[in-house]
Order: sequence, then C-alpha cells, then structure tokens
Amino acid sequence: MPEHSWFEIDEPDELTETERAFVTALREQTADFASDDTGGEVTWCEDRLVAYLTVIDPEAPLSLIDFGVHFSGDRVQGDRLHNQLLTLPDQPSGWALDETGTVQELARRSTRWFHAMLRRPVMLYVWLHNGYAYAARYVLADTDETISQCYNDHLAPPGQAEELIAAGHVHGKNWIQTVGLPVPDLYLHIRGNLDEAAMKNSRAATKRGPITGVWYE
Repeated sequence: MPEHSWFEIDEPDELTETERAFVTALREQTADFASDDTGGEVTWCEDRLVAYLTVIDPEAPLSLIDFGVHFSGDRVQGDRLHNQLLTLPDQPSGWALDETGTVQELARRSTRWFHAMLRRPVMLYVWLHNGYAYAARYVLADTDETISQCYNDHLAPPGQAEELIAAGHVHGKNWIQTVGLPVPDLYLHIRGNLDEAAMKNSRAATKRGPITGVWYE
C-alpha cells in the first residue's frame, strides 16, 4: 500500500456535498492499486472537479502523461489531459470515458477506467547513431500512441532531420516527430502489461544511457 492514498482533499470545505462524495468513493475504491510512483490529485478545471493521475518514469525522472476524469454531478468524462491546463482534448481519444449515473456508479466506473489505464504497457523506444541516443519516444505500446518524445538533430545521422521535415514529420515549434524514424534500435519496458504491447523488431534493454534534448508530445 502507498504511504499516501490518491485524491486527498486539502480543502474539503471547497467541495460540494456531491463532489465530496465522489472523491471519497474514488479514493476508497482506488486504494488497493494506488502506488507511490503515480501521483493522484484533485483540482478544478473550467468549474468542474478533476481527479487525475500523473504517470512518471522514475528512472529518468520524467512526467510522462496526465489522464483523469472531469466530474459534473451526474456525468464523468475521462481522457488524456493537457499537461498544464488539465483540459480534455477537443476530440475524444479511442480510450475516452463518458458515463452518466449516480455518484457511486460514476466513482466505480472511473475506478475501473483508471485501473485499465494503468495496466496499459508503456515502452521507451531509443534510436542510436555512433553510440549516442539521438531520439527517444515513450509510447502506449498497445496502440503505439506517442506519450512523449525527444529528437536531437546534433546527434542524429547527417541529413535525417531535413528529410523528416520535408516528409511532414514536424509539428508545433519545429518538433520533429519520431514516428517518421525507422525501427528503433532498442526498447525498455517502463510499466504496464508487457503482454499487451505490439512489439517492434528491436532488442530489449534493461539499462539506459543519457538521452539529451527537450521532451515534447
């Protein structure tokens, strides 16, 4: 059991009776699988109560993904959340939660959803050039969905960055997308059920070297 349960309420008087009942039920129902390497918090976003988990890679250390539920009395909506604003995505993902019901029903369904999310396999793929890691990508390995990624063009093979940009594998502030790279050289299993991972043709590793650069989605 973790030293502290998830979804602790610092200021209970700020919650309505319905919100307090939901958070209390959620905290009790997640106690059996709560862990100290995953943060579970309660806050507000756009006037709705948010209960969310932050998954980290403790060896990096790096915050990988925030996912949680927005509660509005008789409805919960869950998905990956913005890592700063904690808003839901404009378009729900394929694993989004959207349920209506009583407070206790919504707490149970949210608990099952959190549990299922935590069982999903998280992998770290790494690409090497001249003995250095020039790119890395954390993924939800059952669907190959990017969680966080890093690309260092100074360490990458000559001309590769330009080729990726020309092929359209670049978003935002010139963030090169690692999905345009060849099969990674190695992978590390970070957490979750490895049996559900769609494995790539790369070698497993148990140790990691330094990965330098800026991480982004």
